[in-house]
Amino acid sequence: MFRVSCVLAIVGLIAAIGAAPAPAPLSVTVSEGTSMSVAVSPDGRTLAIDLQGSIWTLPSSGGAATRVTDLFNDARQPAWTPDGKWITFFGYRDGGYDLWGVAPDGSNQHKGTWGPYDDREPAWSHDGTRVAFASDRGDPLGGDYNIWILDPHSGAMQQLTKDPADDYMPTWSPDDKEIAFASARGTGQSLWAVNVATGAERKVLDAAGRVDAPSWGPAGQIVYHVTAGGQSRYEVDGKSITGTENVFAFRASFVPGAASTDFYYVSDGKIRKRSATGGDAQTIPFTATMVVTRAATAYPHRKRDFTTTTPRQVLGVVRPVISPDGKQIAFAAVGDIYVMPRRTRRSTPIPRGRQMAVSSCTRQTRTASTCSCGSAT
Repeated sequence: MFRVSCVLAIVGLIAAIGAAPAPAPLSVTVSEGTSMSVAVSPDGRTLAIDLQGSIWTLPSSGGAATRVTDLFNDARQPAWTPDGKWITFFGYRDGGYDLWGVAPDGSNQHKGTWGPYDDREPAWSHDGTRVAFASDRGDPLGGDYNIWILDPHSGAMQQLTKDPADDYMPTWSPDDKEIAFASARGTGQSLWAVNVATGAERKVLDAAGRVDAPSWGPAGQIVYHVTAGGQSRYEVDGKSITGTENVFAFRASFVPGAASTDFYYVSDGKIRKRSATGGDAQTIPFTATMVVTRAATAYPHRKRDFTTTTPRQVLGVVRPVISPDGKQIAFAAVGDIYVMPRRTRRSTPIPRGRQMAVSSCTRQTRTASTCSCGSAT
């Protein structure tokens, strides 16, 4: 897989300021991605993916992808509104993760949540009236993630889960009465669900590894991601359905239809489609072309000298303390503790320790120990 960071383009532009001539832009076309998720539109015709921090769209049969958002969103995990008019995602554009929306043609990008919190992993109810998401906004100082619901019309929010463990990656049941989610409760190997009306919670299942990214299909199956034994796979009812594929830990996106069992997902860097009931996967080919600008000059690698024995200026001196008689100074530097006479510049290393202090009763420098008078040093 060939991954090109969008940061390269930004660094290149900055480096080129004031330089002449500027390096020519370079087009790079990729056909695979890392840390990439996929969502199918309600009409089944279009896929949205998150690639290199941007949202892209392409035909569900495959083909050339079109960039929908710019380079500055750090956009993740797209989710279509049920009417297909908007693509929702979470992005880090304003110094924290918020929910955002954008039209499929890239117009009218707008923000859905605000505040000093991380709001992630949006999932629309089937009736289009609510968005479930994971957020740490329950604690003003930041804390564990819980499942929340947003009314996109009024902006009202409701917290559904309050367990001290992280709850994340919500998915709606076909009738919108429950939301299933992954959780770090216990060993993190269980899938949970919460009743939207009552707040009652239940454990849906236990797995043989870490559980992430549940997706509740129209026919009632829940496809979820499991990491165990060096494998990264999808399971349904405790059975692997993806074989030896390296499945990315994001929610599967089911094809529309009341009885549909087919879904899109990403594994081994490729977009794929398969059925929750089994069978082989179909690979959906795609390409995405990005324009980057090389830095005006090569990165200057710093020369490091580990062999010279001549004296050099010491760096990283921290926590200096003076002995009670004022004659010595103890300090830490480059992973060791040193003692030196106050009026000279020659130091002597002493045994290693995490912290140090000078004992007032013994006039000894100590490292995380207890002096003879009983006071901790």
